[in-house]
Amino acid sequence: MACRILTIVVTYFPEKELIEKNISAFIDHVDKVIIWENTPGDKKHLYRYINNPKVEYCGDGVNSISHALNYAWKYAEKNGYDYLLTMDQDSVFEDFSYYLKYTVNAEKAPHGIWSPWIVSHEFPKKKSLTEDMIEMKSAITSGLLQKVSLISELGGWNEGFDIDGIDDEYVFNAARKGIKTYAIRNAFLVHQYGRPRNVSLGGHSVSIPNYSPRRYYSIYLTHVQLMRMFPEQEMFKLVCKEHWFGLIKWIFVFEDQRFSKLYNIIRGVLTGYLCKLPTRKS
Repeated sequence: MACRILTIVVTYFPEKELIEKNISAFIDHVDKVIIWENTPGDKKHLYRYINNPKVEYCGDGVNSISHALNYAWKYAEKNGYDYLLTMDQDSVFEDFSYYLKYTVNAEKAPHGIWSPWIVSHEFPKKKSLTEDMIEMKSAITSGLLQKVSLISELGGWNEGFDIDGIDDEYVFNAARKGIKTYAIRNAFLVHQYGRPRNVSLGGHSVSIPNYSPRRYYSIYLTHVQLMRMFPEQEMFKLVCKEHWFGLIKWIFVFEDQRFSKLYNIIRGVLTGYLCKLPTRKS
């Protein structure tokens, strides 16, 4: 019996060309697409670039990715969908049918959360020679594909996290319940982090995320919260520390508003250690 796939794409002032590439890469393989509009005010209609009978525009004014994902989960439960695909607006699949081959359409696909293999610039010219599916300790929300029944088992997404930390909290919560996360090595997804800017360093081009001061505050705040919430995730702690110091170095060298950004980073770290931790809805 054919399975039914619901997709949600969360948007915020989406770029026309990128969102068109995003949705065209998978729309022929899914049954319905919810475009959740986090674009504020009365400007939403200016960014409705996709006209397809499978697409429905939604949004209730709550600018929260976790809230949008939980809406899609509940919608999928109510309307009898088997799988939910979650997407950011700035991600593009290379070959979505390949992704389905090793997940939804594979008889022996392992029970768990499935993720594509994330690349940040362009699709690799050669396929990996390693196994098709490997276990992962973390994954980003964009490109996740999973059974709706599994999401229900995990209780959905923690709405104490609005933008940053949603993906890690979800995967770490799953790990505590014995649910593993897998990445399909040759199912590539190009994902754009922030508003990247290419700079030259020693004759090499380096891409920096160029987040706003407010976004840096959120990133560092949620990293600290997650370290407090999931102390067993030792690798996450190490990655965070490497990320923190590496990012600060690039901010000092290349980014504008550097003092405002560094101030917000320090504020985010301190707040993360002192604040009450987000809790899941019962």
